[in-house]
Parts: sequence; structure tokens; C-alpha cells
Amino acid sequence: MKRALLLLALTLMAAVRPTPAAVEPFYESLLREGILQYDRGDYAASARTLRIACFGMLDEPKTLAGCLSRLALAQDRASDGEGFQDTFRRLAEVEERFQAYTGADLTPEIRAALEQRLVARIPVATLRSIPAFRPLADRKEAQSKPSSPEAKPRRGTGNTGSQPPAPAVNAASTTLPPAIEASSASADPAGPPPLTPADRDRMTQARRLLGQESKVKDLKQAYDMAREVADAHPESVEAQHLAAESAYRISRWADAARYFRRGGEPGENQPELQFYMAVSLFESGDPQSAAAILKRSLPNLQRTPYVDAYARKILG
Repeated sequence: MKRALLLLALTLMAAVRPTPAAVEPFYESLLREGILQYDRGDYAASARTLRIACFGMLDEPKTLAGCLSRLALAQDRASDGEGFQDTFRRLAEVEERFQAYTGADLTPEIRAALEQRLVARIPVATLRSIPAFRPLADRKEAQSKPSSPEAKPRRGTGNTGSQPPAPAVNAASTTLPPAIEASSASADPAGPPPLTPADRDRMTQARRLLGQESKVKDLKQAYDMAREVADAHPESVEAQHLAAESAYRISRWADAARYFRRGGEPGENQPELQFYMAVSLFESGDPQSAAAILKRSLPNLQRTPYVDAYARKILG
């Protein structure tokens, strides 16, 4: 009798055991609706619906990554370049923290379509900073390389060899995304374009917002301005460090770490920036790199309770 009662109790406990968190049916229905809107060609409506759907999936990283992937495609087709960039940043963050994009349940067609647009819209340096997207950086570089000057012209083309052949990317321009064609056509063989006066102005405004006792919305505005310049000029160390500091100020650790990595470690004459980089790396899951950078910054850094607290956290 006692044994039977014990088995009954265990059965009841198993029956009431809480199940893992799942996406609420409301947000699942929004995801389905957004996909249907996309299939109908209503890309703006699809983007609006999917943005809300993704909000309900924050506790399910792989499901969220699938939703963000579809949202990015809808924003791309709706010509929402800024929205596409924001969605990619969110996708990169869940990938860095949970490998969620790598493990997302996406059809090969959806994954291929998204990665084609990432190649078209995202700078090589940004793609290369995220392991899951490094093959896309290689693909983008391969597409932008000119063909060999020694390549022989085909028969019947009328090319006498007096001029070098056209870049390979132009030869297949009918099959490439428009954004890639535009970037290839405007590429400067002498090197990346310098920061424009408008870029400098945005950076100055961002620094002004960071340099005062700003509200959170002002700090976010500074980050938006700084990252816009940083993404347009991945070769600019100054722009990367400003975007990284702006991201640090609003605790966007993964973004701050990414921009710091792209710009490289600040010099010893910038101990505060070194400290920001160390904290960002630590908070985004790279404690070893954080410790190495923090050790280099501490001798030149003004010690405060905040700095000391992080020093104990990072160095142990």
C-alpha cells in the first residue's frame, strides 16, 4: 500500500512539473502571418508583423534567430536599409551568445537568400568579426576581386588584349544583387574613401552627446550616429572606437566588443578606452582577452570604486 501511494505521489509530481518556456501562441501566429505577407509581396507589412513576433521570442534564441532572419529579408525587400542593419546586429548578438543563427531551423532557401543580402549590405570587416559569417566575408572579397590581367580574351569578343579585362564581378553583373554591383562600380582602387565632412559632423555630435550628462535616449542617439559612420568606414580606427565607446555607454556589450575588435586595441595613451574594451569583452563572454587588456590599462588608469570592482571581477 505504501509503495502504491509513493508511486502515485511521484506521478502527480511529474504531472505538475513546469515545462520549459515556449513561445506564446499569439507570437507564433504573428510569425506565420508575417511569412504569408512576405509571400504575398507585402514586404512593409511583413516587416511590421515580424518585428512584433520577434519581440515575443526573446527567451527562445534559436526561434528568435529564425524570426530575425525573416525580418531582415522583409526589411531588405522593403528597402529599409537602417532596419536591416539593426536586425543584423540583433542576429549577430544572439549568434555570438547562443550560436542561435547557426542552430536556427531555417530552410536552405531562406538561409541562402539572407546570406546573399548580408554579402550585399554588410561590410567585410563586420562579417569577418563573427565566426558564423566569416565565409560570407570570403565570398564578398572573392566577388570584388578583379580577374587576372594575364587572362586571355575569348574568341570573337573583339578584345585585342590592349586593355585589361573587366573585373570578374562585372562580367556576371546580371546575376549579382544590385547593392554589390553599386559597390563594385564605385570602388576606389587607391583605397577606401576618407571620412567625409558629414561623417566628421556626425562623429562630433556623437562625442558631444557622450561628453555631457546625457539621458539614455541621447546616448542611444550618439550610438546610432557613431555606428552609422563606423559601418560605412570599417577601415577607420577612429570611427570604430567611437562606435565601441557609444555601445559601451548603453551596455550593448556585444556591439562594443565587435567595434573594438574591428578597430583594434587602443594604445596605452588611451587607458579609459582600454578599460571600456576590457569590460565589453568580459561582459560578452571573452574573459581571457579582457584580463590581458585590463592589465595593460590599470597602471595608467585613474582608480575608482567602479574600476576596482571590475578589476576584481575580471582578474579574480
